[in-house]
Amino acid sequence: MDIRRQQLQSYLKTIFKENFSLSKVADDASFRRYFRLHLKNKTFIIMDAPPNKENAQLFITLAKDLKKFKNPTPEIFEYDLKQGFVILEDFGDTTFLSVAKQTHFSQAIDLLVQLQKTPTLKLKKYNQTTLNNEMLLFKDWYLPFYKKHILTSFEKQKLAQVFYFLTQTLIKQPQVLVHRDFHSRNLMVQENKLGLLDFQDAIIGPYTYDLVSLLKDAYLELKPSQYQKNLQYFYQQKRIKMSFKSFEKEVDLMGVQRHLKILGIFVRLAKRDKKQGYLKNIPLVRKYLLAMADKYDELAILNKLL
Repeated sequence: MDIRRQQLQSYLKTIFKENFSLSKVADDASFRRYFRLHLKNKTFIIMDAPPNKENAQLFITLAKDLKKFKNPTPEIFEYDLKQGFVILEDFGDTTFLSVAKQTHFSQAIDLLVQLQKTPTLKLKKYNQTTLNNEMLLFKDWYLPFYKKHILTSFEKQKLAQVFYFLTQTLIKQPQVLVHRDFHSRNLMVQENKLGLLDFQDAIIGPYTYDLVSLLKDAYLELKPSQYQKNLQYFYQQKRIKMSFKSFEKEVDLMGVQRHLKILGIFVRLAKRDKKQGYLKNIPLVRKYLLAMADKYDELAILNKLL
């Protein structure tokens, strides 16, 4: 019996006086899940965010703050924080992942440039500890699951050196508002514009973070030529002063940090949360990391571990 869904039905009856129906839209990598509410002439998206697991207030606050600066977040219509239910604007069913044409990448990069101009609000900041702790997910979850042996002292030392190298490098990048999951499943395509979802974990961090989330997506692989084209487009739109080669290295190293984290998260989702579907995305993320391990001498240990 789905008790949460029954509670949701009861809550919605207090809001809507006409008949309605609910259909499942999606689960989340978190404990959130989403439904579409169907009325006679309108639809809404309902977020089910169990209050003992999720902070719906943070989502609501960020949605409103981001919208003030013309970022395309969904309108918030009603909510009950005690129960953890939020009624949202419906952006439709067309995800960026399902279409992903070059025009959409240009739109997404334009949106990202705009997002990075947004005042940083009252958000936490990425620091060396945060960046390092995220990479430890690779060591604590991915390696025990795939490598199936305890790291040697040499491997531990080399991996720690990689983590230190990355944190020291990334913390020096320009710091901006970071969505933190700016990828093809969290961008919705609506006619000629994009809608932005799943931004509640936003933070202040490296300016390349969201770009690498988009262009080295765990769910969507770009051809090398397309990757370069979009990298150049961001470089031009941001009017970056450093050489393109230096900029590309900053993106590369940011990608390594993010992908180490993602490998750990995907295994944790499968092992701890019983969400096995994420395992099929591991080979692409692993491929991204191996390419960087071949490209940069500082990352050579990753070749052995992967």
